[in-house]
Amino acid sequence: MSGFLGVTTYAVGLISLFTAFSYYGIPQLVPEPPPAKENSTGTMTTEELVAMGSRIYARACVLCHSGVGDRAPKLDAIGTVWRERTRDVRYRGSARTLEDYLRESMLEPSAYVVSGFGKPGTNDAESPMPAAATGAMALSASEINAVIGYLQSMAGDKVTVTLLPDPVDRAKPSAPASEPSVAAKAPDAISALRKFQCDVCHALPKFPVEEGEQRPGPDLRGIWKTAGHRVDGMDAKGFISESILFPNKKLAQGFEPDLMPNDYGDQMLVAELQLIVDYLAQEH
Repeated sequence: MSGFLGVTTYAVGLISLFTAFSYYGIPQLVPEPPPAKENSTGTMTTEELVAMGSRIYARACVLCHSGVGDRAPKLDAIGTVWRERTRDVRYRGSARTLEDYLRESMLEPSAYVVSGFGKPGTNDAESPMPAAATGAMALSASEINAVIGYLQSMAGDKVTVTLLPDPVDRAKPSAPASEPSVAAKAPDAISALRKFQCDVCHALPKFPVEEGEQRPGPDLRGIWKTAGHRVDGMDAKGFISESILFPNKKLAQGFEPDLMPNDYGDQMLVAELQLIVDYLAQEH
């Protein structure tokens, strides 16, 4: 009887240990709603508009304009350098103020490309940046105004953008507070990689990459060959999964820490993580 009780106690203790580990030791992968559209209003103060712009900038712009890598130039000196750029013989825009220049740069990025930041093979005539009002960013007019206001403020200039709501935004009814939007699960690996904008920083299998283009993150087109040999006792899928959830734990040679967001464990569904891991771990 004492032997049976001992085995039972051991089994219960082991189950409790694994249960505790599953709750507290494994990153929780939960869905995150897509970033909500932000709209300026007629009653919004300049400070509130700038704060709104700061949030949008952190979400949509800072990854490339952080100054780390060669993806896009830093914007900390934009308040002084914009005049020099509009006088450059390569400038093809019509801006006469900082607000005009910032808006032009967001909507027509190729009007002026900072030397060294153009698409490979274009002699800095074409910008790799997509227009802010379309594509992955798809910022509304009010969101663009807010980012411009934030950059004007950051540059120490007067915020000149309008505080009025954009007419297009006014026409779009807001979702009731009781009906929060839920991010739809990506149906396949390609969709998941695009959903989390992995191709912005990484060259990926079967994704178009221009010859000579350098991206801020490691080239992942051949990771299936090496992932299983990076950490003793860890197979390719385990290593790729850990690299997504804990990007600073094992850095690729030549890359600095904190380049990759460390909160994908809070953003991805488990199924989406699995789609990405399986895709990168297989031969292409």
